[in-house]
Amino acid sequence: MFKKPATFIIAGLILTSSALTVAHAATISNGVACAKSGASLSVKAKGVSKTYICTVNPAAASNPNIAKDGKTWTLKTCVTYYAQYRSAYDSLKNQRDVINLLQEPDKTTAMKGYTDGMISLTKTLAAIENNHCKKGL
Repeated sequence: MFKKPATFIIAGLILTSSALTVAHAATISNGVACAKSGASLSVKAKGVSKTYICTVNPAAASNPNIAKDGKTWTLKTCVTYYAQYRSAYDSLKNQRDVINLLQEPDKTTAMKGYTDGMISLTKTLAAIENNHCKKGL
């Protein structure tokens, strides 16, 4: 089959390395410890491809099953969505002092919008933490 030993060795190395990649990819999931911060890896399971990033999971503070002090494989959607909605939440939260300076009836209208926005963003952040950061959906 192989006429030269070098060809046989190279073919063996290729087959071995691809088997190791598949085995390594199967162990990657949300919350599994990782070493190199910022590293990313795509894993395809059940026809769905998911990208993981080696970072501190944003939901670690509210989930005892996720390492709080170390880097773990975290879904890229968790990191991206959480950062976007957390920024919007913090921005809206900082507007409360400005709303308190308004005169009535504008103050009441603005406070209703503020309250509705905070409730909506709080629910969205909770859903992101639960579905993307904790469960890895």
